Amino acid sequence: MDASDIFRLLKEIEFRSRHSAAGLPQQDEEREFWQGVVFSIGHERFVAGLGAIAEILNYPTSVTPVPGAKLWMRGIANIRGVLLPIIDLNAFLEAGLTAISRRSRVLVFRHGTHEFGLLVGELVSMRHFDQLIRTDKREGKGQAFRYVTFGFDQEDSYWPVFSVEKLADSLEFQSAAI
Repeated sequence: MDASDIFRLLKEIEFRSRHSAAGLPQQDEEREFWQGVVFSIGHERFVAGLGAIAEILNYPTSVTPVPGAKLWMRGIANIRGVLLPIIDLNAFLEAGLTAISRRSRVLVFRHGTHEFGLLVGELVSMRHFDQLIRTDKREGKGQAFRYVTFGFDQEDSYWPVFSVEKLADSLEFQSAAI
């Protein structure tokens, strides 16, 4: 068998392969999903964008109170050599101090060059939302809904998205001193 025979044989194999190959399945349009972490503030549940959360921590064992700070400023915690302000989100929203339990979590956020931790009563789950079900409505009662920028209507429920950026930009949040 010389080179021309091998080449002819390869061409024949290619021809048979192309004619007997099944077509590719029709591709569905690619859908974009928004990912978030569901947490509770009091009896309400909210979603924070996964991309906004730097870290999720258990409530630190040692939180040093800050003299002259408002009640919602729980204190400062040393997290791996970095001092992290811990803010009680429930107390900030004038709904009383969060009772610390094994389900309590601190959601660590970065805003500009600053990092802070928001104490939430419970971290519920992580969810994916189809961008097609996004809604601009901001329904709900309570102070927390001032910081909702949009939401998702899914499974007969409304999932409000809590904007940490909007919270961090508020003058009230920036004024932790008494």
